Amino acid sequence: MQKLLFPMIKYRPHSKKDIPYRVQWFNNPKANRFISDESNKKTTLSKETKWFNNYQKDNNKKFFTIIDNKLPIGCVGLTGVDRKHKQAELFIIIGNNEYFKRGIGKQSLEFILDYGFKKLNLHKISLGVFEKNKQAIKSFKSVGFVVEGVLKDDVLINGRFYNMILMAKFNKRK
Repeated sequence: MQKLLFPMIKYRPHSKKDIPYRVQWFNNPKANRFISDESNKKTTLSKETKWFNNYQKDNNKKFFTIIDNKLPIGCVGLTGVDRKHKQAELFIIIGNNEYFKRGIGKQSLEFILDYGFKKLNLHKISLGVFEKNKQAIKSFKSVGFVVEGVLKDDVLINGRFYNMILMAKFNKRK
C-alpha cells in the first residue's frame, strides 16, 4: 500500500448519503470546468439520485468518496471496468475548493490505481483529460500515466474546440 501524504484523508465506498455532495461538487464551477463539455449545465438532486440508482446496479463501476475528517470532499472511481480485457477508465473530482492543489488528488489517484491493479487485477487504467487542464495532466504523469494519443478538437466548450489527451497507466507487476 502506498504511503499516505495526508493521513487524515480516507476513502469509503460511494453511498446514497453522498448524493447531496455530488450535487454540490458537480455544480461547483471551479471543480467541474474540466469534467465535461456540459460543465455549464447544473445537476440536481433528482439527476444525481437517478445516477446513483443506476450506479448501484452497474457492476462495471466502482466509486469511492474522498473524506477529510468525516467531510466528503470529492470522489474517485473506475468506470467501464472490463474484466475480460482487464481495463477501466478513471474518474476523479475534488469538489471542495479548499482542497485544491494540496496533493489530495494525487493521493487519491494512487489509492484508485492501487485498488484497480491489486484488487481488480486490471492491466490498464485509462482516462481522457482536456488539453487545457495542465494541473491534472501533471498529476496524472506524476503517478505514471503516459500519453497514448490526442483527439483533436474533440470537445466544444463555450463555442471553442479543445483537444482531449488520452492517457493510460499499465500494471507493471505482471
